[in-house]
Amino acid sequence: MILVTLINSIILMAILMAVGFYIRNKGILNDDGESALTYILVNITTPAMVINAMNIDFSFDQLKTGAILLFIAVIFDICLILLGKLASAKTGDNEKKKMIKYSVALMNGGFMGFPLAYQIYGSQGMFYATMFHTPNIVFMWTYGVSLLLGDKKIKNRYKFMLLNPGMIGVYIGLILYFTQLPLPLFATNLLDLLTNVTTVLSMIIIGSKIATIGVKDSFINKEAYFATFFRLIASPVLMIILMKFLYLDQMIEQIYVIYASLPVAVLMPILAQKYGGDIEFGSKIVVITHLLSLITIPLFFWLYSVI
Repeated sequence: MILVTLINSIILMAILMAVGFYIRNKGILNDDGESALTYILVNITTPAMVINAMNIDFSFDQLKTGAILLFIAVIFDICLILLGKLASAKTGDNEKKKMIKYSVALMNGGFMGFPLAYQIYGSQGMFYATMFHTPNIVFMWTYGVSLLLGDKKIKNRYKFMLLNPGMIGVYIGLILYFTQLPLPLFATNLLDLLTNVTTVLSMIIIGSKIATIGVKDSFINKEAYFATFFRLIASPVLMIILMKFLYLDQMIEQIYVIYASLPVAVLMPILAQKYGGDIEFGSKIVVITHLLSLITIPLFFWLYSVI
């Protein structure tokens, strides 16, 4: 049963997050160590996971399905942007308003979504997850960065959008998919190893960040709960409604419901520090959404399955 597999995957992730939390609190993992792990995750293992997912036999039917899924993902992301504007309407603080909009629109598809999709559905599931997450990556480096910058300008904005490691992984994966170039055995084994490492690294990093930000202070922030409601509840409800009208393959629908239920992108406070925004408030949203998503992801998956 897929729900049981999902719950087991969530429990596994919770344990790995607890390991990250523990070793950070004990001082075993420091800022430099976390930065090194994050670098490996962002620049090596996550792109490898994307490439591995797209290193499959070419199929016109799958290509057609992928194009449809990309379109659905773009439409859904636009709906989330509009939902974020609604969520932030009553917030007077402009910096917090930015973080709420960002939280609703941009999810943790790379650090948490990819590992979940791979654990539950394997390479085929990862292909569909990539179709969902690719537009969100683009929105992260366009809408997300523009949102944080406000009126400020930066150089090479489009370079960040088009040449970040995640997108490079997509480009390489597409080349392999369309050309069907056979990889040597050592390369496929290496991609498999790096793919398997991604879940461990991502959850340890998230647990470490939760320890750094602090759980208690995060859970007493009412405005952070407001942002959490739209990210963890309104978003999956919207996706479930959408899926009931589209009649897609069951695996695709399940993956899209899981992705719509994901917490906010863990990079949000990092990007806020670099480009602008309320870092402390954004960090609290990261903590709350990641901890509560361990409950809400299987909950909305179950809700989707019974409706």
